[in-house]
Amino acid sequence: MATVSKIPVALIDDDAPYRAYVTALLDASGRYALVAQAGSIEEAGKWPAKVQPALLLLDVAMPGMQGPAAVGQLLAARPGMKIVMLTGRDADGPLLESIRAGAVGYLLKGAGSDAIIEGLDDAVAGGAPMSPTIAQRVLGLLREPAAQAVGGGAKELAQLTERERDVLALVAEGCADKEICEKLGITRSTVKNHLTAIYDKWRVRSRTQAAVRFVKVTGM
Repeated sequence: MATVSKIPVALIDDDAPYRAYVTALLDASGRYALVAQAGSIEEAGKWPAKVQPALLLLDVAMPGMQGPAAVGQLLAARPGMKIVMLTGRDADGPLLESIRAGAVGYLLKGAGSDAIIEGLDDAVAGGAPMSPTIAQRVLGLLREPAAQAVGGGAKELAQLTERERDVLALVAEGCADKEICEKLGITRSTVKNHLTAIYDKWRVRSRTQAAVRFVKVTGM
């Protein structure tokens, strides 16, 4: 029987007991493996180049570097990695700015183990784990500078099929995959396939970045 390789995950959080909890949770999942952990961005900077996690769980508030600056530095070092923020409460501020800087979403630290694993599964599949409320705030924040960037949008939109544009318009409205399925009469796997094609054509890494691009080129 073939061995299924686990998805490598890294964790940066200054709360040692929480790191131990996440380590045990990932081990028990059978799908994920913790390959590196640190208590600060500065400590994570000492990880060897061979450490290449698919996902990074990053506490939104720690001593030292944090928030959007931390996200930017981490993605510059490992551009293929997806960052999911960890937060103690469903609030905006640094969380919103971190997502704007490139994090794909966030998880509440107080969420149950099933919810945390589901959030990781969503991120791996190209989704954006976050509450509808935060999703709407993120999109509102991203729309603020949109009017000035409509200019060469026609060429970018032309790269997408009509159905891909339909899917992306709903993503930009804050719709989850289930809502997109209902509105367009397509399956969840079809939604995922369209999003994957959009990411490839536009060279973006997540639905949040795709939504940002769509808002800018259409002036939504």
